[in-house]
Amino acid sequence: MTMEQFFTAQAAEEGVEIPLYLPTGEKSEFFIRIRGIDSEKFRIAEAHSKRAAVTIAAIDNDDQRTKTLLAARVKLAASLVISWNLPDECSQANVEKLFTNAPQILEMVDRIASQRSLFFSRKQSASTDGLPQSSSSTKSRKNQVRR
Repeated sequence: MTMEQFFTAQAAEEGVEIPLYLPTGEKSEFFIRIRGIDSEKFRIAEAHSKRAAVTIAAIDNDDQRTKTLLAARVKLAASLVISWNLPDECSQANVEKLFTNAPQILEMVDRIASQRSLFFSRKQSASTDGLPQSSSSTKSRKNQVRR
């Protein structure tokens, strides 16, 4: 056994492709590729976010502080996105717009990005829902994103 067996950063940086579902629960033709929380890009964004939290906490107006916190959460989650096949450009502004107006997608990305084991499956593709297909256990299926 070597220490390299515990490394997660490279796989997290490469990301996984996950399908996007319409608000009705119907699978769309679109997908989004996201990094894992162990990626360097996300860890840097998280450090910036934590630093910004100090400034945000100093905002006196409760409504403004809450709105600023929500925007910071969206910005942090947007750092997880590598690419997508939506017709709009995959820019920081567009990812933030998607996450702000489709919070269900933000929640899905946030949940999947923290599931380290998903980044080690070599069977990732848009056609496989971006989730491992090798496990048949009921427990592992329950931990996957419900549609």
